[in-house]
Amino acid sequence: MNDFVIEHISKIENPLAELVDIANSLRKNGHKILSLSVGDPVNYVKTPDFIIEKYIEALKLGRTFYESWGGNKKLKEAVSKRYNDLYKVNYNTEDVIITQGVSEALQFTNTSLLSKGDTALIISPFFTQYLPNIIMEGATPIFANHEFSNNWDINTESLIQTIKNSGKNKPKYILVTNPNNPTGTVPSEKSLKEVVEIAKNNDIFLISDEIYDELLFNDAKFTSVSQVAKGVPHMILNGASKNLFATGFRIGFSIIPESDKKSLALKNAISMLCNSRLSANTPAEYAITEGISNTKKRTEVLKEVLKRIEKTSNLAYDLIKESEYLEVVKPNSAFYIFPRIKLNKLNIHTDKEFTELLLREQHLEILRGSGFGMDGFIRLVTLPEEDVIKEAFSRIEKFCNFHKKNK
Repeated sequence: MNDFVIEHISKIENPLAELVDIANSLRKNGHKILSLSVGDPVNYVKTPDFIIEKYIEALKLGRTFYESWGGNKKLKEAVSKRYNDLYKVNYNTEDVIITQGVSEALQFTNTSLLSKGDTALIISPFFTQYLPNIIMEGATPIFANHEFSNNWDINTESLIQTIKNSGKNKPKYILVTNPNNPTGTVPSEKSLKEVVEIAKNNDIFLISDEIYDELLFNDAKFTSVSQVAKGVPHMILNGASKNLFATGFRIGFSIIPESDKKSLALKNAISMLCNSRLSANTPAEYAITEGISNTKKRTEVLKEVLKRIEKTSNLAYDLIKESEYLEVVKPNSAFYIFPRIKLNKLNIHTDKEFTELLLREQHLEILRGSGFGMDGFIRLVTLPEEDVIKEAFSRIEKFCNFHKKNK
């Protein structure tokens, strides 16, 4: 990399985008690409009308000025009330900070907590964008695991061992993805309580990314860290992108509810960073306040969408169960499925080789599991219609049959 650019930027990659150039080249040559790669729900589910109408109303009312740096007060009140309604926890509006999506919240958190040489602990598999935010601060990610053999629950023994192995360079935080992207599963209440206890015993700050917390199906039982971490320094991340199908609105929120020195210092630091960028999207804040507050309409939208996600996710699961080349844990949240490839049956050695060849040969774009911290897996979005899901797995089967060992 050019000496003009900081060296650690060269270590950043985006697995979500690495096949884009190949896909675009194939399109230019007349091929139609079937893509189940990017988890943007708005590609499949329209942002609800009642939210769009409030956005338009905000524009007409002239709400296009800089909003308060930490977010509109009514939006923060709506967020606080939402957590009280869903999880019976009482948050003050001062505990809530509005950001431009969870991505900005993560960026601000890492900027506030990490310096060169520090470590941060992530539980694999994880959302791909966690790593760049750590690396950009010159810090190093370290990893514990979810367990495929235990329905992707958190392996707390792995977590304990990772912290122990870090020695004096103890991680600045533990980051949990709850529900999990890419697996589409929910950690158990038992494992979350153990994570909280581990964070407490080791004096490590705890962060829980709960952006999919209302996208639950197949009788999933979800526990918010807010319910089990009282008295322990922690942060909850959430926003409008997934539950309200408003990804482009770029409205996220951080909740830092405790009053210990770490929590107060982080809250102040993130507030300063928010102030330096002036404000999030003002009309979007106005619209998302309605999106969160109008429980009746939000529930109606979610009910219909979850019927669809449950149906297509279960279809994907059933198709994988029939395959001799894939194995999977049944999803019950978000809109992803994360099968393991039986590479020992194929003349293919890695998930990266698998996804690139699959795109070139079958014109199906999906993502490699190693980009999410788990080698030998693939991630597919389960939001498309049933016929699209069927076609995708038909192409995977054709591909695997072609590359099967000892044909």
